[in-house]
Amino acid sequence: MPALDLPAVCDFSITNICNAACDFCGFARDKTLIGPSLYVDAGAYSRALPILHRRGIRYLTLQGGKPLVHPDVVGLVSQTVRAGISCAIITNGWFLSRYIKPLAAAGLCRLIVSLDSADLAEHERNRGLEGLERRIAEGIDRAHAKGVPVQASVTVNRLVCYDELPDTLRRLGFDSVSFSYPRREPLGSSSLVYGKSDVVDLDRDELLAALDAIGQLRKRFPVLNPRASLAEVARYVRGEPQASPASAVINTFISTGT
Repeated sequence: MPALDLPAVCDFSITNICNAACDFCGFARDKTLIGPSLYVDAGAYSRALPILHRRGIRYLTLQGGKPLVHPDVVGLVSQTVRAGISCAIITNGWFLSRYIKPLAAAGLCRLIVSLDSADLAEHERNRGLEGLERRIAEGIDRAHAKGVPVQASVTVNRLVCYDELPDTLRRLGFDSVSFSYPRREPLGSSSLVYGKSDVVDLDRDELLAALDAIGQLRKRFPVLNPRASLAEVARYVRGEPQASPASAVINTFISTGT
């Protein structure tokens, strides 16, 4: 059977700067992995877009670091949309109220906000950002006013109470949620969205329980992770034969968090 010509997705880190102190991320402001401050050059980015489009990229997510600290983030979104690629942004929500209006005007198709816990006090503590809950709620409200759908991105970790999560998501105004598991090694990538932490160092049984809880949560709130993907990840964790290559399975569930 010939391979399907499906549109591809690209996650693009546009800066290594971050204002948060997430325990499980190498981009955290208190980590030493970041090195000199870097921002993607807008001209180089513009030249890369046609290449990405020719290679089948039709959906691109800007991430970081913290993408909203990039001095020309609105321009990057606008360039992406003009290149015929749908553009989303993943953020912790701290600067949302400041940027969501121009981002929507530039053509942002989706806003993704990271969430580490159903308990927002616990989430703020892990992020090192007191007052983040209010900023997230305000940003989501303004995004909806501009017609931009808002997705929660939840890292599978020990702070998550899956039974309480749907109520928190509805209260904050999220439209949907996706789940991911953070990388604990760089896996040959220059991305720093990885790190070692007790918060995410789940053993086999804990991860399988989390996968089951996500499947049950689907009955109460829209979950974007495909059922087949979750089932495949569970088979991978149990060491069972894979229906898809292991690398593809891992990539369906690896955090691109910010």
